Amino acid sequence: MKFEYRIIAGYVLVGCLWILFSDKLLNYFIRDPDMLTRIQTFKGWFYVLITAILFYAILKSHLVKIRNAEQKAIESDRLKTAFLQNISHEIRTPMNSIVGFSELLKDKKLSESEKDQYLEMISKSSDQLLNIVNEVLDISLIETGNLSVNLRRVQLNNLMKEIYLSYKPLINKEISFTMSTGLSDTLSLILTDVIKIRQIISNLLNNAVKFTDKGHIGFGYTLEENELNFFIEDTGIGIPSDSHDKIFERFLKVGSDNERLYEGVGLGLAICKGNIDLLNGKIWMDSKPGKGSKFLFTIPYKPVYEEEPVKGKNKDLVRTLNNLTILVAEDDDVNFLYIKEIFKGAGAEILHAINGREAVEMCEKNDRIGIVLIDIKMPVMNGYEAIKKIREFRPGLPIIAQTAFALSNEMLKAFNAGSNDYISKPFTREQLLSIVSKNMSS
Repeated sequence: MKFEYRIIAGYVLVGCLWILFSDKLLNYFIRDPDMLTRIQTFKGWFYVLITAILFYAILKSHLVKIRNAEQKAIESDRLKTAFLQNISHEIRTPMNSIVGFSELLKDKKLSESEKDQYLEMISKSSDQLLNIVNEVLDISLIETGNLSVNLRRVQLNNLMKEIYLSYKPLINKEISFTMSTGLSDTLSLILTDVIKIRQIISNLLNNAVKFTDKGHIGFGYTLEENELNFFIEDTGIGIPSDSHDKIFERFLKVGSDNERLYEGVGLGLAICKGNIDLLNGKIWMDSKPGKGSKFLFTIPYKPVYEEEPVKGKNKDLVRTLNNLTILVAEDDDVNFLYIKEIFKGAGAEILHAINGREAVEMCEKNDRIGIVLIDIKMPVMNGYEAIKKIREFRPGLPIIAQTAFALSNEMLKAFNAGSNDYISKPFTREQLLSIVSKNMSS
């Protein structure tokens, strides 16, 4: 029932009950007509006063909710408008670079050094564009509640070292870059969502690199009271105190000047908070303008104890692919040609299946197939169904799922179907060769 109908119904009901029962009581106790008339008058005024007070309280409460909702809607609309304007700029900038340098590459008079320079610019712009797409996708999944947690074993110290080594070349020479770990390698084997942890730390480090021109950038973690406390600190431009409370809101970029000086769509910190909430943690910050920022977040410490430490699993990453037969199940010809080109010169035999059913039949008939790289979205039979059927007669065959969805729940579905590993598009040559080498059957 709508609010106005509830008010009218309540008013009529209370009024009828008041008149009915109060008149019966007055007639029972008072016999004097004059006295009864005066009391009836006072009774009417009392009813008007009480209902006025009740109506005031109810309407005030309702109007406060309406006004707050209106303010939130106005603020949300303002942020979305700013976001759309900002993302239009952020998308057009790398696209302009990609289109422009692609056109320049058509010039046959270019030297090899110029071609390499243009290709590098195209690659960097493509990475920037992909990052924007991923951020928009992530925040939409968080907002709609469609993002799930995929807990897996991870060697936290190794993850921290990988992140450190990947960011080390990006740091200005005038900035000292440090990383610290609070546990031994054995105790740092934990159960968590490695994709979300990597994304959180990477987003915070991206901000630190973006806003720091000199001084120091550092990150690490400690263990306190069964919680892992992570920190990412820098000596960058800092954040005003009046923005601390809203810094984790979506679409927000602090300061109009910053919007012109620094790239980004204002979703990184909102994504961090959404992921940390899913991991049952919390995030906060300490920052002063001109002094730098320190972001801190916690997640539960869930250690995994093993008799044999998990070490050296990636020693076979550089093994040769000679005499290996690889089945690539991919319905897109361009993607297949790209994958085939990646394995060119590696000594591997490449077979091609254009749908899931064909992939199943080829695995059943060809015992030489040593590994399968299978796309999830294919005609006739999708990748999930094909993986399940292959597992029925080739339980030990390494299968790597690949998809353009790039969502953690898609990865979980691939593992549940029976895949050994997972790679999301777009991927680089090194990434694909590494994951294939790691999963090669002995």
